[in-house]
Amino acid sequence: MDNIEVDWNEQAVKPAEQYLQFSSFSRSGLITQLKFEGFTTEEATYGVDQTGLTDDNN
Repeated sequence: MDNIEVDWNEQAVKPAEQYLQFSSFSRSGLITQLKFEGFTTEEATYGVDQTGLTDDNN
């Protein structure tokens, strides 16, 4: 188990995409939600970036 490496950036993409399927989020709101789930700011931002969500898409 010590040799398992998890790409937390990629792991943040999955819930970000799922949230957007069922709910409307602003970019900052989705980052906040992912941080609430335990992702770092950097990981959450990466996850949201991968969805293509911008502040213009609120």
